[in-house]
Amino acid sequence: MRIHCCALFSIFVAISMLGAGCSSDESVAPSTAGARLDSADAAARTVASFQNDPKASKFFDSAFAYAVFPKITKGALGIGVSDGRGEVFQGGSLVGYVRATSVTVGPQVGGQTFSEIIFFQSQFAFDKFTNNQFTGQASAAAVAGKGGDSSIADYNHGVAVFTSDNSGLILAADIGGQKFHYIAK
Repeated sequence: MRIHCCALFSIFVAISMLGAGCSSDESVAPSTAGARLDSADAAARTVASFQNDPKASKFFDSAFAYAVFPKITKGALGIGVSDGRGEVFQGGSLVGYVRATSVTVGPQVGGQTFSEIIFFQSQFAFDKFTNNQFTGQASAAAVAGKGGDSSIADYNHGVAVFTSDNSGLILAADIGGQKFHYIAK
């Protein structure tokens, strides 16, 4: 019974931390000029790496807009928690900032970081995202880069998602999805 109570308490704490972290715009947008510069540099490097991947590169020409996350960090020990910040572009211009979070429950252990890019095919899909009505699951995404062999590289419900493993290993059979908090620039 004690382990069960500890697990429930851990779930409550993880959900509370993510909910509190996404409730303010300060947790999404960089707060200083230096932080904005660092964010822009990281986003530019990440976009360049996805542009060099043949599976993802074609989406830059057809997308209405896209969100890029240079680094999403996930850690798990029964409960997985992930967090990452990114930038949102439309027509090649920065239009806002976004934070991705998730809490997953299930057998899982480990940690990893990965980059992610989400392409929006239409104004409708982009509006859903910018109105914070969009949730996604990175594990259902196409994988870009050397290790990825993706045959699902196409829009699904107006959205195409690509991830690129940066480091780490996580063993998981989890239930959960990413939530996004967007604020305009």
